[in-house]
Amino acid sequence: MTIKKTIAIASAKGGVGKSTVCSFLATVLSKDSKVGILDADIYGPNQDILFDINDKNIEVDKKNTDRPYTPKKVNNISLNSLGFLLDKNAAIWRGPMLSSAINQIYEKTNWDELDFLLIDMPPGTGDAYLTVCQKIVPDFVILVSTISKLSIADLRRSEHVFASLNTKVLGIILNNIHQSDDFQSFNLETENTVLDRLEYDKKFIDSTYPFDDLKLDPLFLNTIRTIKAVSYTHLTLPTKA
Repeated sequence: MTIKKTIAIASAKGGVGKSTVCSFLATVLSKDSKVGILDADIYGPNQDILFDINDKNIEVDKKNTDRPYTPKKVNNISLNSLGFLLDKNAAIWRGPMLSSAINQIYEKTNWDELDFLLIDMPPGTGDAYLTVCQKIVPDFVILVSTISKLSIADLRRSEHVFASLNTKVLGIILNNIHQSDDFQSFNLETENTVLDRLEYDKKFIDSTYPFDDLKLDPLFLNTIRTIKAVSYTHLTLPTKA
């Protein structure tokens, strides 16, 4: 089993459209690549909603003792979620329990061969960041933010944490969910690249895969170009002997 590139989609601030951006990116990439999504947002796993998946039960292949979890298949996208694995009380988990759950679903899922694995991170800068960066070790991270002062302040925290964990920030996607008139002219002071600016579109609301009414490719043109321009060696996941 080989995953060529692992990309964390992150935001310290909740409600900035991180999960939506993750699902949109996966949809665009899946047009010519094999894509996986690990929904690690334990506080609000929503990828099943975005991909209109009604069966919330995790599929278990008892013959595969190393990686028994079978991801849900949506065309060229493989999806597994903490929401399939955990009960409703999981949202109050902290520390080792949270880290263990994220690491378990990653290591126990039979991802098969993937060009890209996107990790939909939970908000915040705590234990989940440490687990993903130290155990899963993504090739890079894409940060999502609005241009509000609070969101930018949390963006700074994310940049600092990923830098301290030696995880490369590929760039930032700004999302105009607050419909700001200053969005396009807003100058974000950062050492990282602003990959794309997503203007508000009411069609984003309640849209689900395959997002037929949305022109996704132009939205992420620079992001997709940047992702595909970055070359990494293959990451082969170990299995038990």
